[in-house]
Amino acid sequence: MTRADRLTLSLATTHRLKTGTALLLLLGMLVACGRDAPVSSGQALASVDGREITIHQINAELGKGTAREASKQMLDGLVARQLLVNAARQEKLDTNPTVLADMERARDLVLAQSYVQMKLAKPGRPTQQDLDAFYDQHPDWFAQRQQFDFAELVIDKASVSDELNKMMVGVRPLDEVAAWLQKQHISFTRLQVSRSSMDLPAPMLEGVKKMERGQLFIVNEGHTAILAALADVRSTPLSRAAAAQPIQQMLFNQRQGEITEQAVARLKSDARIVYFDSAKTLKDSNVTPVAEAAPGGEASVVK
Repeated sequence: MTRADRLTLSLATTHRLKTGTALLLLLGMLVACGRDAPVSSGQALASVDGREITIHQINAELGKGTAREASKQMLDGLVARQLLVNAARQEKLDTNPTVLADMERARDLVLAQSYVQMKLAKPGRPTQQDLDAFYDQHPDWFAQRQQFDFAELVIDKASVSDELNKMMVGVRPLDEVAAWLQKQHISFTRLQVSRSSMDLPAPMLEGVKKMERGQLFIVNEGHTAILAALADVRSTPLSRAAAAQPIQQMLFNQRQGEITEQAVARLKSDARIVYFDSAKTLKDSNVTPVAEAAPGGEASVVK
């Protein structure tokens, strides 16, 4: 139905709209005219079961990602996401308590990040002197950077025994530990992991730097224990020029963190915060550094 047809219809039937029958008839005709093509906002690029995907959504994706221009692949990705969203709604997952809690958490994170980005001051651009000072202060990250390769066996923490602790002392092939685990019917997952000296926490880095190749140690993470061996160490220094951009980002994040901490302190002073008795059971998280294998058959451990 064209615009002219609709205008003619409207003029011809205006006097009949006083009756309910005529109004229902008109509405039915208009719906029938619209069945050939769904009504679009004018900004829509696609529609998935009646839900539009608009150019605004593409622009939002461009703002959050690394792509510089819209692409068919990006649109296809949004179509796939909408299909999954529609399927989740059909299964009523949007009323699931766990899903609702995750959605609330995501909403709070977006709001908090938006406040930081839109309402707090932006850090100034670091000078060349700032970049040089940061480079010199962190030789392990740049001039003396190293790459560490680890072989790992991941097991349930409850499976760690005194006998296993004794096996994880000194230097030996991790395959021997894997064979022992199999004999004990202890399931494990084998991994190969590579980390630079920039990736490792300072206490762990200091411990690993003292190890020789093949040194065994244990890392405790929650309910799992990682039986690890230092497989290889390589020197991978980063020049000042190559480090300039990552240092700029690090300094930006550091200064943005300081600005945020100051804002939180100010907000705290104006707020009424009450910690209940149930909070007293919470403990501060801590990390035990990797130590050299202690005499007496104790393994090096990171908790």
